[in-house]
Amino acid sequence: MIFLILCFIAFSGCAATKLSKKSDADISLPPNQKLSVGVVNTIDERASEKIGVIDSAAIIVKKSDLTDLVGDRLIRYINEKVGLDVVRVQLNETDSIKLITTKKKMKGVIILKIKSLRIFAADALAHLIEAEMILELTVLDEVGQKIYQRTASGQHKQQAITPITEETTKVIVESVTKTALRQYSEDSDLKKIIAKFKYGAIGGVITSIF
Repeated sequence: MIFLILCFIAFSGCAATKLSKKSDADISLPPNQKLSVGVVNTIDERASEKIGVIDSAAIIVKKSDLTDLVGDRLIRYINEKVGLDVVRVQLNETDSIKLITTKKKMKGVIILKIKSLRIFAADALAHLIEAEMILELTVLDEVGQKIYQRTASGQHKQQAITPITEETTKVIVESVTKTALRQYSEDSDLKKIIAKFKYGAIGGVITSIF
């Protein structure tokens, strides 16, 4: 499960709240479906798990929790919106992309990295808080050649709630995740690549699959 932890600086102890997400079983493929593209477990490159301080409350999002949330949203989006079969792939620096794609009958591999996530007071006078997430998505073809790489950002702004609540934190994190991933759905270059994965040679002229 996903846990967001609010650690209050002025007091000892932490309070945790659960964020809703579907389990892997909910997004897994039927056993008779042929796999088409691999999605590497999301990589969190944030230097710190603390995403900000609001009203003396340090807001902490664990890396494992955030990668689960973002990765599941990406896979579910590809499965449901694009209609392309996907599977999670474990990958390290010594792995051969070509060997993995051949063994699993995949046409390519998608790697998603979380570069940053932060929350801050956008306007103290107007009592507004804002959050921003920056992602980097890379696509490798079946031989390991990089064919796409782009960063995207998602923003969320709302009226501040004092003190910040667990429900507020949940809404903020899920909102920036959704808006960041939406940037890729509107990218014409990525549409063409996904179309080629899905339809083969004729996919280069099919760009309306999102």
